[in-house]
Amino acid sequence: SFQTALAAKFRSIVACCIMKVIGWFTVAAWGVLAVSLQGCGSSGGSTGGTGPAACLCVFDIDRTLTGKQGEAGACPGNQEISGVNDSAYGGGTLVLSKVGQSLEGTFCATKGCYVGVVSAGDGSGHNSTERAELVKRLGASGAKLASEEWCGPSSKVEARATCQGFDVTSPLVVGCVDGTKQYAVKGIMAWIAKTENVTLKGEDVYHFDDRANNISPFSGFGFNAIEVSCASRDKGQINAVGQCGADPSEIVEGKGVKLCSTKDDVVV
Repeated sequence: SFQTALAAKFRSIVACCIMKVIGWFTVAAWGVLAVSLQGCGSSGGSTGGTGPAACLCVFDIDRTLTGKQGEAGACPGNQEISGVNDSAYGGGTLVLSKVGQSLEGTFCATKGCYVGVVSAGDGSGHNSTERAELVKRLGASGAKLASEEWCGPSSKVEARATCQGFDVTSPLVVGCVDGTKQYAVKGIMAWIAKTENVTLKGEDVYHFDDRANNISPFSGFGFNAIEVSCASRDKGQINAVGQCGADPSEIVEGKGVKLCSTKDDVVV
């Protein structure tokens, strides 16, 4: 009958409308889900994004994070840490450079970069108060210290050796013979990739050191390396090392390999 046909047509129209509404809601729901899932699985590193911690700042210890013992008064802004021994260069009470005291205000902190240490010295040895002081300072300014464990040839005892081929198991590496620190920095990058799931680009990696013979060898590795303590050199060491240590003004995103004597030039 006409009424039966009309009812069937009406049911068909209603069913079609319901299906369309369900379809719209499904698409909308998946759209919301897709937006909410954006970035899932990305750890913020150079691969998959440029969020916090997509960079790495590595520091030498002696005369970079520290200043010359007994000379705090000659280095405005440096701080002597009473009761803490620093065995480097003849020994004495630990003196922290401005950068050693805090990374606050540097790009390493404001960008939330990973931070680490690569040193020829041993930071006064296993379980030393100097190492504890450095760890406290490095992790306190917004930068990311991913582990407080120490590794390297001198992690337990003084046993300085080349860091080429050394298995880096933390971002705090001690005992790398001068001229081989670039291998340890590469090892820190690999360790971060493995443990933090963050793959850093070489252009986002920076090493700061007071010795030219630890900066020049970075040429050809694709990292950035910048000599520091340029305005204050230790005459007793024939100016080969810094005196006051790193100044915050030297912790910059300079590209390439830069020495104090050629700060306007870039060695690639």
